[in-house]
Amino acid sequence: MKQNKKKENKFASISTQFLSVAGIVCILLCWELFVPVFSIPPWILPAPSSILKRILSDQALLLNHTLVTFLEASIGFCIAIVLSCLISLLLYLSKPLRLIFYPLLVGSQTIPIITVAPLFVLWFGYDLLPKIVIVVLMCFFPICLSFLSGLLQVDPAKVELMKTLSANPIQILVHCSIPSALPSFFAGLKIAATYCITAAVIGEWLGAKAGLGELMRRSMHSYSVDLTFAAIIIVSLLSICLLWLIQHIERKVLFWKEGSL
Repeated sequence: MKQNKKKENKFASISTQFLSVAGIVCILLCWELFVPVFSIPPWILPAPSSILKRILSDQALLLNHTLVTFLEASIGFCIAIVLSCLISLLLYLSKPLRLIFYPLLVGSQTIPIITVAPLFVLWFGYDLLPKIVIVVLMCFFPICLSFLSGLLQVDPAKVELMKTLSANPIQILVHCSIPSALPSFFAGLKIAATYCITAAVIGEWLGAKAGLGELMRRSMHSYSVDLTFAAIIIVSLLSICLLWLIQHIERKVLFWKEGSL
């Protein structure tokens, strides 16, 4: 019975992936035909074939800028994860701190990051630091809020059972609260993963020496729209790869949770 169910799930997954790929191919074909039929200049909308040629011809340039953006995003993402976990645990263990700082965390998200990002460039210069700070700020909130919500929604019956087994608060936290909150934690992690590359690019748009955002800015000013699209595609691929990696880790960690993506 379980084997049949696994086969059905695998077949459904393959079918879904095939439909997704087929949809993307159809869109690209329509785009490829649309440009010459309506005589659209390449500096306005290049064809997918032109973008692919530009990627192949400037792969060294794109790789150098990609590595810079990936470094900024990965460092900021890792710092955001550590800070989010520490602050979530602190707010979970201390109700007074939670009452004081939780509204401030929520209120901080009402400030658009694009309005304060120029200040970070002014304060920290044009190196990696301001981009890392922007990535941390954009990724911190979804991870922190999701993990804290998961901790606060732990089944009280499980906690009482641990107490009847003479478990101390640390043991309850490690063996009950944190494992129960992991699904929420990974949900926030996946949301933050879609933000981190974009956050690094936003920082580079506002001022940088290298990176995909800086490359986009230069290419737009020189009307090299095909290069801009090439950078956009790489940004999307980086986000998708990071999201896939987190989903893979989630399946390994939450092997006991049915239906984990």
